[in-house]
Amino acid sequence: MLVWIVVAIVVLGIGGYYLYARKFAVLPEVSVNLMADVKEPTANDKVLIISPHPDDETIAAAGYIQRTVKNKAKIEILLVTDGNRRGFGAERHKEFRDATEILGVGSGDLQYLELLEFYLRERISEKDLTTMLNHEMDNFQPTIILYPDESDQNPDHKYIGEVMQKILANKQKITSYSYLVHYRHFPQPVGLHMDNNLTPPVKLADFTHHWQRSMLTSDEENAKLNALSTYKTQLRTPLLHDLLVSMVRKNELFSTSK
Repeated sequence: MLVWIVVAIVVLGIGGYYLYARKFAVLPEVSVNLMADVKEPTANDKVLIISPHPDDETIAAAGYIQRTVKNKAKIEILLVTDGNRRGFGAERHKEFRDATEILGVGSGDLQYLELLEFYLRERISEKDLTTMLNHEMDNFQPTIILYPDESDQNPDHKYIGEVMQKILANKQKITSYSYLVHYRHFPQPVGLHMDNNLTPPVKLADFTHHWQRSMLTSDEENAKLNALSTYKTQLRTPLLHDLLVSMVRKNELFSTSK
């Protein structure tokens, strides 16, 4: 009899999770209160932020970038692709420089790989991308790394995330966090809701993700919105506009697999 009770509880639990996942795309806002805080960068840290395209660094980590600068940690933002898929590469590079300057990062702390945007997996081998990323890491010697999550549904983000996961498996002394930008029905609600919390997709509330929060002050939120406003090439596309403004919330999300 006890066995059947346990089985019933498990079935109801799985069924409840499935029904919630079908109705709601992301975890409820209160879930942020249960998350641990990410490591705060200190003056002794060197923070490397890997951005697949011009804007990802600001979308995912503008608050963390500001905190890094404020705490006088060294920072490097590595832009992987040229952002030129639609022919706006030069304009997007200027937007990248303008946005990061608003966040307190000087042009000398920006690095570029200039790989062709989109279908990155077909343009550069995993071996060559690994070599390039390792080269940048060896030069900068980061203690903290932020990089795109391998569950991200943008193919460039996903590929870079997969490669970074393999690289970081052999670098246990580095504190590393992944971030999510592109995922179906994420974030919710859509639009500028600066008093809301950012929560992860229900489908990524799994054993491979350990979501943590980085809470933003109102000044950091406003600076993030200001920095995102420089990305006019993206904001004039309705879907991208909605994504950018929807990511300005009271917190930023990062995941660690360690």
